[in-house]
Amino acid sequence: MCLHEILEIKKSQIITPSQIISISQYQQKNRIILPVGSRNFDDVIGGGFCSKKKYLIFGSNKTGKTQLCHQLCVQAYKHLNKILGIENIKYIFYFDTENTFRPERIGEILAPSEFEIHSVLESVLVSKIMSNSAFLLALKDFENVIINNRGGILIIDSINNHFRSDLGNSSMSFNKARDVFLKIIKKVDELTYKYNLITIATSQVASNFSEKAIIRELPVGNQFLNHFFSEYVYLRKKDREMNYIQLVNSLNLSEKKLLYKIALKGIQDYKI
Repeated sequence: MCLHEILEIKKSQIITPSQIISISQYQQKNRIILPVGSRNFDDVIGGGFCSKKKYLIFGSNKTGKTQLCHQLCVQAYKHLNKILGIENIKYIFYFDTENTFRPERIGEILAPSEFEIHSVLESVLVSKIMSNSAFLLALKDFENVIINNRGGILIIDSINNHFRSDLGNSSMSFNKARDVFLKIIKKVDELTYKYNLITIATSQVASNFSEKAIIRELPVGNQFLNHFFSEYVYLRKKDREMNYIQLVNSLNLSEKKLLYKIALKGIQDYKI
């Protein structure tokens, strides 16, 4: 008697070891890694941000979350342009919920560089998101502009900004705010896997009031986010110049903490 007959399921529902190996080899072949440009930062996350993974970057104000998003636009243009083999097509998708995207910041990170700011900005599609309802609609329309199965980078700054606002809106119930937020992160999860995207989302935080807590802030809506984001990266400010990046949750990598600083050129290593 065959295995599927013993288990009383369809034959197509059984995944064989050879199929698992084949899927793994395919994923390795099509994997794209995007470095940040800071050795310490890249070391903590395993060499760079990886396709088909979803990274949640969280920390208090002035820890460089938005700076990182701008820097990744530049890094994506430098690295993905050659990997994807495409020109004059948008493959950097930036969902801005806080109205903090600044083209001039891209220019500061680039200069002096062989890459012109115009060329980088031509590769970035920025969507200004004014509410979670608009966010959900924008994600549904997003598929129309994705290059099918060619990959790209999805940046969301920040994923829970409007969820936090909705929680404080007396005219909106908690259940409705939660349901829309869940639909958003489910859609992000679906798009990341389907289109081989590198997904980086920043997160607003709330204080962790546990007295012995090493992680002093937690993402707003963490009880929902942690079901979809397997890579949690914590940014913590130590003093005026010194900051820590700490990988606090990952499916494959061990926890690690290293120093970085925020400079005119973006996220850089802090050298003692």
